[in-house]
Amino acid sequence: MKGRLLVSLILFSCSLMAQSRVYLADVEVNGLKHTRFHVVMNELDFAIGDSLDLIGLAAVLERNEQRLLSTGLFNLADFNIKHWDADKGEIGLSLEVKEAWYIYPAPIFELADRSFNVWWKEMNCDLDRVNYGIRVDHLNLTGRKDKFKIKFQQGYTRKYELEYLFPYLKGTWGLGVVASFAENKELGYLTSDNKVLFKKRPDEATVLRRFRTGLTATKRNSAYAFHTLRAEYNYNSVNDIVVKDWNPNYFPEGKDYIQFLRLMYVFKYNRTLFPAYPEGGYAYAVEVIKDGVGFGNFSNFSTAAEMEWYAMPAKRFIVGAKVKAKWNWTRNQIPYSNYQALGYGADVIRGYELYVIDGTDFAWLKTSARFALFDNNISLGKLMPVHAFNVLPVKFFLKFTAETGYANDKWYTANNPLNNQWLLGYGPGLDLLLYNNFLLSAEYNFNHLGEGALYYKSKFNF
Repeated sequence: MKGRLLVSLILFSCSLMAQSRVYLADVEVNGLKHTRFHVVMNELDFAIGDSLDLIGLAAVLERNEQRLLSTGLFNLADFNIKHWDADKGEIGLSLEVKEAWYIYPAPIFELADRSFNVWWKEMNCDLDRVNYGIRVDHLNLTGRKDKFKIKFQQGYTRKYELEYLFPYLKGTWGLGVVASFAENKELGYLTSDNKVLFKKRPDEATVLRRFRTGLTATKRNSAYAFHTLRAEYNYNSVNDIVVKDWNPNYFPEGKDYIQFLRLMYVFKYNRTLFPAYPEGGYAYAVEVIKDGVGFGNFSNFSTAAEMEWYAMPAKRFIVGAKVKAKWNWTRNQIPYSNYQALGYGADVIRGYELYVIDGTDFAWLKTSARFALFDNNISLGKLMPVHAFNVLPVKFFLKFTAETGYANDKWYTANNPLNNQWLLGYGPGLDLLLYNNFLLSAEYNFNHLGEGALYYKSKFNF
């Protein structure tokens, strides 16, 4: 927020004196070239016609600037008071934005393993475990914050994928579609010593094929509340050698395929400041998944809940905590292909990046303390030919994290010593956030086994 806004607020406060609230008469948005006006307004937690608290107005506008930046639609966002009428007690706001680059056509060169650290330390940087191809991501296809993704991939995993999400189909309702096909010549068929074991056929024929397609309906009740309902059909198959010789429990009942219809409901409420890399506020989410609706050979029912909280007790210093729990209501033995708990996606405990802990249920707690070493916008000028990237927002943090987690396993504990015990990981690290959406991390993490190692991570908020 520029200094002129603070000056305007001071003058405005003086002119109104006894008034504590003001009426928002209008909002003017400048700098929109592709994004629709209503998309911007939907991202704000106030609307034209609202009564706003004058004393807290500066904080409200700054919070909404951060919300706009974290959408990935804009590189710059700056509110100011356009006009005010002291007699009527009303104001008008102006918003200056600079749209981000929305189209990301890019060659694919990515690792097939769960993380760079697994590929580097466990797979000895094996280039055969690399995916290559081309993908195109458009974050704002028609200017309505609609996301389109298409992928053509070869290498370790041959994959073709198409996805489109239109968040404002009618009012606050949105609709999405997805279709994906993938196949592999190598399969992670079993977990032993909390490491995934991989195997190929001698003739290197395809051993795994996966297909999924689905529809997603979304509803946004406010700037903070999101509902998602998804119906998705899954059909995966393996070569018969997998269930005959490698792992008879890979799919249900020793079959060489798994087929089911999944219904999933997710509710998210997010009041964090700058959600892409939270600096304050809180959020929570609830997830309900039913696999095997109407037909198929797999049935399961699970629920999960997640909460997070952040605060800034001192300038540049941010503390946070995040907790998640998942419970599987189906207590029968689950096939190995669907028996994942800790070690995948966001459910990784620091210090255990090289391990997986399978189970029916799990819980974890993650805490962090971060200090901003650098936070500024860098003008690249003629060094950057793409206008949308001329200004580079950079944030650089020193951090310390401490995390704990537990996975409940009834079936495979004998060969996996980390199952059914509390894990503890901690360590220092550095975070570099570029363009408000690209996060690069370097961490030195320890675990309760006495192991310590350097880990590199990246995250793109598409």
